[in-house]
Amino acid sequence: MSEELNEMVGSLLEQLSETSKKVEQVKKETNPLTKENMEKFVVEKAGRLVEESLDVVSNVKEYISSAPESKDVGSLAELIAATSSALETLNKIIVTDKRNETLIKTKTMDIEARKGLKDMEHTAKLLTTREQVFKMLIENANNAVKVIETETIQQD
Repeated sequence: MSEELNEMVGSLLEQLSETSKKVEQVKKETNPLTKENMEKFVVEKAGRLVEESLDVVSNVKEYISSAPESKDVGSLAELIAATSSALETLNKIIVTDKRNETLIKTKTMDIEARKGLKDMEHTAKLLTTREQVFKMLIENANNAVKVIETETIQQD
C-alpha cells in the first residue's frame, strides 16, 4: 500500500513539475511589451479582464444567492467595483481615441479653410491690380490725346 501511495505522490509531483515548466515556457514565449504594441496590449488585456470579471461576478452572484454570508457579499461588491473601474478605463481609452480623431479632423478642416481664404485673398488682389491697371491705361490714354488748337486763315 505504501508503494502505491509513493507512486501516486511521485506521479503527482511529476505532473506539477511538468506544469510549472510549461507555465515558464509560456511566459517566455509571450511578446515583450514595447512602446509600439503597448496600446494593443492594454486594450486586449483590459477587454479580457472585463469579460472574465463579468463572468466571475455572475458566478459569485449565483453562489451568494444560494448561501449569503457577509464576507461573500463584501467580496462581490469589491469585484463589481473593480469590474466597473476596468470598464471605465476602457471607456476612457475609447473617448481619448475619438477625441484625437476629432482634433485631427478639425485641424484638417481649419487648414483647408485657411488655404481657401488665402486663395480668395490672392484672387481679390489680382482682380484689384487688374482694375487698377485698366484705370491707369485709360487715364494715360486720356492724357496722351491732346487737343491741338488751330486757326484757320482764309486767303483771298
